[in-house]
Order: sequence, then C-alpha cells, then structure tokens
Amino acid sequence: MSERDRDRGAELRAERVRWKGRSNNMSRASKSMDERLRKMNDQASTLDKRLSRHAEDSKSRHTTWDDTPRPG
Repeated sequence: MSERDRDRGAELRAERVRWKGRSNNMSRASKSMDERLRKMNDQASTLDKRLSRHAEDSKSRHTTWDDTPRPG
C-alpha cells in the first residue's frame, strides 16, 4: 500500500468521523425541536380550550343581558 493510499484512507476516515458528529448534532437538534413543538402544541390546545370557555361564558352573559326587559 502506497503512502498516498494510506493518506487517502486517513482522509476518508476523518470525513466519516466528521459526518457522524454532524449527524449526531442534527439528531439532537431535531429531538430538541420536536420537544419544543410538542410543548407549543400543548399550550395552543390549552389556550383553545380557555378561549372556547370564555366565548361560551361571554355568549351566555350577553344573551342574559339582551333578554332582560328594559324599562320604558
């Protein structure tokens, strides 16, 4: 095996190690993003429920107020 072949083999191994490191970093970043998106979806769901309840309460109050006989 020539010195040139050994050097090329070393370069290829180094490149594979770099790619593996990048892949691991991307995997961690992806998992972190998935967790953040899951939390945001949970928060959005909670907000939707609160807004729905508020809309129902508001509708009920306005209906009651609108049905009250006015003097006159």
